[in-house]
Amino acid sequence: MEPRYIKLTKILLSDISCGAYPVGSSLPTELELAEKYKVGRGTVRAALEQIETLGLISRRKRAGTRVESASPRSTEYTPTISTIEELVQYGTNAERVIHGIRNIVIDVEMSARLGCPPGTHWMEIQTARMNPLAPAYPVAWSHVYIKAADGAKIRRLLRQKQSLICDLVCEATGSIVKEIRQTVRAVGVPAELAQKMGTKPDAHALEFLRQYYDQSDNLIEVAVSIQPADRFSYTTVLQRQLAGSATV
Repeated sequence: MEPRYIKLTKILLSDISCGAYPVGSSLPTELELAEKYKVGRGTVRAALEQIETLGLISRRKRAGTRVESASPRSTEYTPTISTIEELVQYGTNAERVIHGIRNIVIDVEMSARLGCPPGTHWMEIQTARMNPLAPAYPVAWSHVYIKAADGAKIRRLLRQKQSLICDLVCEATGSIVKEIRQTVRAVGVPAELAQKMGTKPDAHALEFLRQYYDQSDNLIEVAVSIQPADRFSYTTVLQRQLAGSATV
C-alpha cells in the first residue's frame, strides 16, 4: 500500500505543475492543507519535505511555503545527515524493497570486511531503496546483515513494514542503537548489480558500510550500500567546538 504522504506528494506535484499553485505564490499552511486533503499534519509535513527536496518549493519560518518551480530540478536524492536521528529519517524517506533473504555463516574474509565474528550465524537481507518520486531505478542497493536469531524474529515483518531493519531488531530484542560507525569509499558498481541499478558495470558510486552497535556495544547489524554517483550526493555538517565549551 502506498504511504499517505506519497499520495499527497503526487497530488501537490500535480497541482503545482498544472498551475493551481503558480510559481511565486504561497502554498496554504500545513493546517489548511491537512484539512483540505483530510490527512494529518505529519503527512503534510512529510509530503512538503519531499517536494522541497525536488526544488519546487522553499520553506522559511514566518514566511510560509513559496512555490519556486513548476517542475523538479532533478531526480537526485540528496540527504543531509549529521545525527543518528537524521540517518533514520533518510531511511524512512526511501521505500525498501526486499530482493532476497538467506542465512549464512560468516567466514574469515567476511569477518574482516564486516566486523562480524567468524563462524557465527547471520541473516543476509538484500534490499533496494527506491525514491517514490523517481522509481525507475534504485537509489541504493544494500546487503544487510543481522544475527540469525534476531532475523528469525523479524523475518515476517521485513516484507510487511517499512520500518528500518535496525528498528525492527530493537523492537524484537529490547536493544537500543547507541552508535553507528560508518565507512565511505568510492567504488565501481559491481557487474552483477549494474543491470538492476540501471548503470554500467564499474560506474562511479559510493559504498557506505555502516555498523550498528547497541547499548552494550554489541554489533547487531551491518549494512553495505552501493549508491550510484549520478543519483545521490551526501552532505555532512561539521561544527567547530568552541574553546572552553563543555561537551555533553
